[in-house]
Amino acid sequence: MEPYVKLAFTMRDTPGAYAVLLGAGASIAAGMPSAWDVQEDLIERLAAAEGTTGIGDPHAWYQERFGHPATYDALLAALTSTPFERQALLRSYFEPDEHEREDGLKQPTAAHRAIARLVAAGHVRIVLTTNFDRLMETALREANIEPTVVANAADAAGLAPLHTIKCLVVHVHGDYLTPKSMLNTPEELDHYADDIDRLLDRVFTDYGLIISGWSATWDPALRNAVARSTTRFFASYWTDPKELSETAQNLLTHRAITYIQADADTFFTQTANAADAVTDTARRHPASIDIAVAAAKRALDGFSQGITLHDTLRREIDRIAALPLRTTGPWNVGNPAAVEAEHGRRLDTLEAETELLLTLVAVTAYWGSNTTDRWWLRDIEQLGAPFGPGGDLALIKLVRAPATMMIYAAGIAALAAERWDTLAQTLTEPRVQQRISGKVYAAAALLSPWETLNINNSSKRVHDQLRRVFTQHLSLSETAYDEAWERFEYLRVLVEHDAGLSFGWPHISPTGYLDTFDPAPAAWLKRQIDQHGDDIPVLRGGLFDGSRQRLDQAVAGVETSFNHMAHQMRYA
Repeated sequence: MEPYVKLAFTMRDTPGAYAVLLGAGASIAAGMPSAWDVQEDLIERLAAAEGTTGIGDPHAWYQERFGHPATYDALLAALTSTPFERQALLRSYFEPDEHEREDGLKQPTAAHRAIARLVAAGHVRIVLTTNFDRLMETALREANIEPTVVANAADAAGLAPLHTIKCLVVHVHGDYLTPKSMLNTPEELDHYADDIDRLLDRVFTDYGLIISGWSATWDPALRNAVARSTTRFFASYWTDPKELSETAQNLLTHRAITYIQADADTFFTQTANAADAVTDTARRHPASIDIAVAAAKRALDGFSQGITLHDTLRREIDRIAALPLRTTGPWNVGNPAAVEAEHGRRLDTLEAETELLLTLVAVTAYWGSNTTDRWWLRDIEQLGAPFGPGGDLALIKLVRAPATMMIYAAGIAALAAERWDTLAQTLTEPRVQQRISGKVYAAAALLSPWETLNINNSSKRVHDQLRRVFTQHLSLSETAYDEAWERFEYLRVLVEHDAGLSFGWPHISPTGYLDTFDPAPAAWLKRQIDQHGDDIPVLRGGLFDGSRQRLDQAVAGVETSFNHMAHQMRYA
């Protein structure tokens, strides 16, 4: 079995059990200068400032000129006068200018982005790096993950227990945003502060290790930290496109690490792909869903009875309603970190368990009739009913998430098929109670992704969950799916505003800038109004009771809310 496949299975069975160690090779591949290159350039600048050129070996010149090895701290102090100037000087090395950005330089590589995928999936929690740049953090934020960053001993001293941290990035040699933390000379790399050593001991003892782009030759303190760990709970891997140095070979043998001759981009991408595939095997087999979809289409074609489809929908709805994570809890699981972990596990389970139901609902809403709409429409109320017992709020809210997922599956399908009455019914007819006040609202207004999933980027999470339903099982193109999603999401937000509820940030692309956020589907709605006037199809279908005035008021109110959020984002 290929090492990355074995690693993928271990990652699936023991989530969060692996840490990654990235050396200079991971950043040099992105066009970043090495720490040594930056220091040599700073020395040459210093020599030029003193009127000296042609200095030969920069480090030898500095040693002879000042009587001690060059350090970042001393070089920056000599070349700049304020912390702002030091930051500006270092940014020029580690942040891309306009031309570098156009050339794809100093930006996350495929390896960084694959590691971010592994973190997002819960397979990796910790990334250690010897590099000063923030490429790893950039890739994580692109994946909507905000990491905890350790760049010096003080950060390590105040760190929470590792199992409570969703994603930790440790710059073992410092980073350019905190210049005093940057280590590069042999003397600096010979030993670490006690707090850094203690952190590394915890990581190298408790976690499996994936090493990439690290020569091990110039970092004695890091070598010693790896070698000190004698406990082996998980296998470790070392990937490099070239044969390892003798120093690295000794460490590899001492820790019983598996060597893979591959570059970081290839290995981490293969591992992330394999981890996705292995995780998908835990879901309902796609072939069974394809068979169910084919049967549903036959039942809706007008030539055969729909009894089987009705019964299949009934069984799936009842099965989801009876899932233990919706009915029996537990509802109190401990501290916030434990709640977050349990919430993530339950949400993953719901997404896997509801795939067939959501596909059948989407197929029925797309190709069905007013008769078949009744087979699922009112069940949104059953799945969206408030849950009574107290406990951790995030887990209690998640009980209603299948109703949210059904609303989106049905609404997007109805909109894509231009079944405007079904779309309006999905947005307005199922009614549910607010948990605390008992007030009744349209389920589509009250049970937003933000309300039931209760996570950052909750709307995008539902969008990504349903992509497979529409592009694979309903055969919509990626573009058609994204377009239908955004239009439905915009209409749902209008309904939410009309009900007097505030909305979380929806997954809609903007067309404005600075203090404006013009949601892309607003232009679609405007075209509908220009073409049909007061008789636009969605109003004719029953949305807002057919009132153009309520529609205009909702559009104006939502526009104000979008622009307010855009204003806040600008100053954030």
